[in-house]
Amino acid sequence: MEIYHTPVLTKEIIENLYISPNSTNIIDCTLGEGGISKSILDNLNNINIIGIDTDKSILDIAKKRLAKYKTIIYIHDNYTNISKCKKSLNIESTHNIIFDFGLSNYHLRNTNKAFSFDSHNILDMRFNENDNLNAHKIINEYNKQELKEILMIYADFPNNSNTDKLLQHIIQNRPIDTCENLKKICLNFHRNLSYKRALQNITRIFQAIRIEVNNEFENIKNGLDEALSEIDVKGKVFAITYHSGEDKIVKKIFRDYKFSTNIKKYNIVNKKVIKPKYEEQKSNPNSRSAKLRIIERIL
Repeated sequence: MEIYHTPVLTKEIIENLYISPNSTNIIDCTLGEGGISKSILDNLNNINIIGIDTDKSILDIAKKRLAKYKTIIYIHDNYTNISKCKKSLNIESTHNIIFDFGLSNYHLRNTNKAFSFDSHNILDMRFNENDNLNAHKIINEYNKQELKEILMIYADFPNNSNTDKLLQHIIQNRPIDTCENLKKICLNFHRNLSYKRALQNITRIFQAIRIEVNNEFENIKNGLDEALSEIDVKGKVFAITYHSGEDKIVKKIFRDYKFSTNIKKYNIVNKKVIKPKYEEQKSNPNSRSAKLRIIERIL
């Protein structure tokens, strides 16, 4: 079986897990191909894992990869539904909850999902194929202001005339059916830039569309709220981000819970964000932008 994605910061996660005196229950909210869960199961004993993923195709890969492990349960659902997933399994104690908000290499290489701008398939970008909104609808049906907002919010595009011209160029070339078509249209607009610089801008455009399709920022907020309400005393919530917008959301929510006046009390474990060490960045260049934040429930 070919595995596309190398998980990041697994050593740091394992070192910081709360280990229960009996068996330890972990929810891997973004199971993917199962890399983080596999590392945990290979290194620790008496571990029970609930693996959640909204993408059924990648969940099926994880099931095959982790078939020899008998203490993992698989759930096809969105990580915003942690409470519902726990209730369906009659699970009470939750000692660790892990999120990895990055885009898997599996999605970039799976042309059927049409995440990569070299894909010849119809624009899609849905993690869950049952969702109604896809990239094709966004590119072909959103008006100029709606497209501008997602570029500004999700990809840090400036609110200026050049962004307006880019969007007008895209709209004038509708209908746009494939990722490759969209890439060519954007390259044409950026023809005065170097190819490398143009690709950087196109990557940001695709990123913004993907975030909009999957409602990623709102899901992060809702998922973390669910996790922090479900975690046991002494339990920890782990969040890996790769995008400045994602990290800002995690940082704010963790601080809000730390200083909350609610009965439940929390403490931020790592005062300084945890980043991959040089050795990991060298062996896995995709890890360079990764940031890990950890929060613990103390009461």
